[in-house]
Amino acid sequence: MGQKERIPQLDIFRAISIFAVLAIHATSRTLAETLNTPLFHPFLFINKFSQFAVPSFVFLSGFVLFYNYIDRPLTGRMMGTFYRRRLTYIIVPYVVFSVLYFVMKVTAGSQWGLPPVELASKLGKYLITGTAYTHLYYVIIIIQFYILFPLLLWCLQASRRLAAVAPLIGLALQWAFIVLNKYMVNHGYWHVSKGSLAITYFSYFLLGASIGVFYPKLKSWLKITESKPTPSRLAGWIGLWVLWIAAGIAHVELWYNNYTHKTVINTFWFEGAANAHALLSCLVLFQLSFLLYGAGQRLGTRLLLSAGACSFGIYLIHPAVLFFYRKIGFHGGYAAYTLAIAGGWLAALAVSWIIVGLAFRYLGLSWVLFGTAPKREVKQSQHVQAM
Repeated sequence: MGQKERIPQLDIFRAISIFAVLAIHATSRTLAETLNTPLFHPFLFINKFSQFAVPSFVFLSGFVLFYNYIDRPLTGRMMGTFYRRRLTYIIVPYVVFSVLYFVMKVTAGSQWGLPPVELASKLGKYLITGTAYTHLYYVIIIIQFYILFPLLLWCLQASRRLAAVAPLIGLALQWAFIVLNKYMVNHGYWHVSKGSLAITYFSYFLLGASIGVFYPKLKSWLKITESKPTPSRLAGWIGLWVLWIAAGIAHVELWYNNYTHKTVINTFWFEGAANAHALLSCLVLFQLSFLLYGAGQRLGTRLLLSAGACSFGIYLIHPAVLFFYRKIGFHGGYAAYTLAIAGGWLAALAVSWIIVGLAFRYLGLSWVLFGTAPKREVKQSQHVQAM
């Protein structure tokens, strides 16, 4: 079997997604702090419109896995290599950062006086649930998909027709759980953190899987770089982007009315708007990545590629940067406050990016902290890197 074409544009996809992650976290406090002020709506827009961030990473994981493995024999040796790489480059950094954030939380809360058994129990719970810090739940979601991957791969290898309808199956399973979970919680049967369960992201993962399987046939539609596209293709692109913007605005306005007018509506409307916007975002970001890549030689493109290659490390370390940045005292009016929030986003990106980039270049064991280092020399025969 020949090796798959490398898709460098995926690093631009990662870069845009990590920018959105940082936007969510940088504005996390603004919703409470700016309510009933002129700044509330703009910050709400940034925070809620960026909620596609984690779903887009889940989508990309599904795409990369199935793009690379759909034509490979499902053998014990192949799966052994698969899980060994994930243990090395995903789980090890996750454990390291979980311990670091645990130390940071215990220190900030002055809890070192607790019995060692209780501290060990807390750390164990954090590791299992991905709650050592607010962002680490994502790794737990990805681990669940890694566990399911052999079964899903076997199913999609057995039937390409099944691969074609996989996004609809994922959507149905995801919404069946959303409905069931609401019923069970409302009646007191269970209390689960559904945001940390893979099933709440099935539509994104299986959309990525389906596109990964059929990418050779779909890439001409996904790549909006043609000089003279057909009218039908141009209409499809415009329709996708209009729907994406409309879904994002609808999601934001639902939250705006909820915050400002205390509007009470069924939570399914929030779930539906967020789900629709995130699904459309996965496709838009794919197209945007090809559009921004161009020939891959511009400075802006190279910076995006670098940020994307460092995105997992940036994801892991940026909350620590924000934690210390927020200890700086900022005073002033609306303009000063806006600049302080923007500075938090910029500091989280720049400091994290520099640390990860320097570690990849000069630290031999950088994988322990930040996972897979970007390749220095890019060859067309390389596989797509998995995040």
